[in-house]
Amino acid sequence: MSLSTSASTDLQSFLKSDQIKTDLESLKYYGKDWTTYFDISASAIVFPQSQEQVASLVHWAIKNKIGLVPSGGRTGLSGAAVATNGEVVVSFEKMNRILDFNPIDQTVTVEPGVVTEALQEFATEKGLYYPVDFAASGSSHIGGNIATNAGGIKVVRYGLTR
Repeated sequence: MSLSTSASTDLQSFLKSDQIKTDLESLKYYGKDWTTYFDISASAIVFPQSQEQVASLVHWAIKNKIGLVPSGGRTGLSGAAVATNGEVVVSFEKMNRILDFNPIDQTVTVEPGVVTEALQEFATEKGLYYPVDFAASGSSHIGGNIATNAGGIKVVRYGLTR
């Protein structure tokens, strides 16, 4: 399934051409996660780089009645990042910055595409510990960890992501 000409034109009004992919290889790669049950049918992959672009994308999707599927490291096994009905996949891999650290509150503000392992390393550099850990920590994104309440191998001791 592909986007209509008007929807595609509207999309290009706030995203650059290198932030939109519609080639078959990209659609198959970004349109799925580690589950193998689903047939992939994404209409486009987009790569926002700011909160403003994400907001514009949501408004665009509502206006054009097009579903959005968030995509991070695509390491999940729940099927949550699978595009099966012509949705537009929103890859957060370019929104991968650690934005702020508050040493008093011991909190960090990150973009959804920050890789779990990068956050663990950042915490270690600050003398802290981010315990959520699993085999895919080198490729999973914090946005997906939060969305799925991930826990990993240390979940009994430290709890789930919340």
